[in-house]
Amino acid sequence: MIESQFITEFRTLHEKARQGLLDETERQAYLGAREQFAKTLLKAQGLMLEGPEARRHYRVALSLPVELQMNYGNVWTNTLDISYGGFSVIMPHPVEQSERPDVVLQLTDGSTLAGRVRVVSQFLKNEKHRASFNFLDLTERELDLLEIALIDFALERVNSTQQ
Repeated sequence: MIESQFITEFRTLHEKARQGLLDETERQAYLGAREQFAKTLLKAQGLMLEGPEARRHYRVALSLPVELQMNYGNVWTNTLDISYGGFSVIMPHPVEQSERPDVVLQLTDGSTLAGRVRVVSQFLKNEKHRASFNFLDLTERELDLLEIALIDFALERVNSTQQ
């Protein structure tokens, strides 16, 4: 279980980071705490990765609206899960491995991420095509927005399990 004091302090730093109010000392503390939070989430998910890899790979089961501009037409769906590096969705058809669709992803705060993705895996289960995509060209700002959304959701879940 994640310790309450760490979560309380991290939540405070995270809120200040969301508002752009961290001074340099707090920013460094926040970055370190963010890494620790990611490692803790990965450990809870049964994975052991360090540093930026931890942030890139922890996943949250979060349903976000996404539009994929496929060769055969646009697909509107919702994410099944999402990480700093990509997301999974149910698709109506198999996806060509070479395809690099444009994507527009709506975050919980109303902001959008737009870029290109590539297929990293797909499989058929119960007559549904689950596909996982990696982001190819999100800007630094978009990656920050995504990470904030992931942390917001994870902190919300941690809060609900501690009550």
